[in-house]
Amino acid sequence: MKGALDRLHKEMDDRFSRLFDIDSKFGFLLDVQGLCYGPDCEQLESMCENLGAVYSSDIDGKQLYEEIIDCKMLISSRANLKLSRPEDLLTFIVEYGDESVFPNLRIALQIMLTIAVSIASCERSFSKLKLILSCLQASMSQDRLCDLALMSIEREELEKTNFDKIIDEFASIKARKVLF
Repeated sequence: MKGALDRLHKEMDDRFSRLFDIDSKFGFLLDVQGLCYGPDCEQLESMCENLGAVYSSDIDGKQLYEEIIDCKMLISSRANLKLSRPEDLLTFIVEYGDESVFPNLRIALQIMLTIAVSIASCERSFSKLKLILSCLQASMSQDRLCDLALMSIEREELEKTNFDKIIDEFASIKARKVLF
């Protein structure tokens, strides 16, 4: 039981650290209401430059800041336009013009919307644990249950393993030689 709790704790810590990392990079883009309709934020320029530093091959931070200001003015000139989600903002940019219109903002939004935020290994471990832990296997030791769960989760790596070679090596080491 302690092994499962340790694994759960590790997975949750890992998930929250990744979410915090994503929020520190892209958090200002998630608040579309504040980004497009709110007052100019003093920190916006530094956040854009930080994002540009992380994705330097894709985004220019200074140009991203200027594009956000220009996009904000364009959106404010359209009274009937209300954007509330990053997807709406990206759709507006794509529909407004070609790829030369707000290229850094478009790329930043595309990166943000395509990054996998959830950590699937945590969900996989719980779903696989349900399959493995059945009534017939309830008497199984915790170590064996954890090993089976890990084998089930990492099935792709397990399928690449050559068990014949491992068995042959084990047999050659452990074989008892009979001398005649």
